[in-house]
Amino acid sequence: MKRTKILLLWLMTSGLFLSSCSISNRTMKTPNYHIEFYKSDFEYSKQVEAEATSVRVLGIDWKRLFKWENGEIESDRFKSEPAQSEITTNFVTDNIVGTLTAVVPVIGDYGKGKVSSYALYNLMQKNPGYDVVIYPQYETNKFIVPLFYSKRTVKVTARLGRIK
Repeated sequence: MKRTKILLLWLMTSGLFLSSCSISNRTMKTPNYHIEFYKSDFEYSKQVEAEATSVRVLGIDWKRLFKWENGEIESDRFKSEPAQSEITTNFVTDNIVGTLTAVVPVIGDYGKGKVSSYALYNLMQKNPGYDVVIYPQYETNKFIVPLFYSKRTVKVTARLGRIK
């Protein structure tokens, strides 16, 4: 009996170490704010959409426990300290550079949640070859039984742009 428990524990431990995990990440950067882009510099797609669902049982998303798929939009523009940059009307004022014109974010997605980033990942995966995601819009459906079960479905709709 004791030997069977030790063998079972050894098999579970070796199975845990031999199982694989994967992390997939897709990122699109916002344009460098020192380069001035015009609307005519891009080719635009029609409205495209993608969807992602997260089901959590006991607070754990079992589907993404060992496989992460994340979509992000990175921006160097907003990584400075809060005291050094401030947004006023359509301009960002920076103590070092001064006023930077045309900074209304072409890519307007900051901190929408994990399921939204999964949907953004699916959007980028289904539509390769584009440089920017333009004004993503999110539609979220939630079903929650507190502490036991939650299901969140996010549908992202956006236009994509490719630099000519």
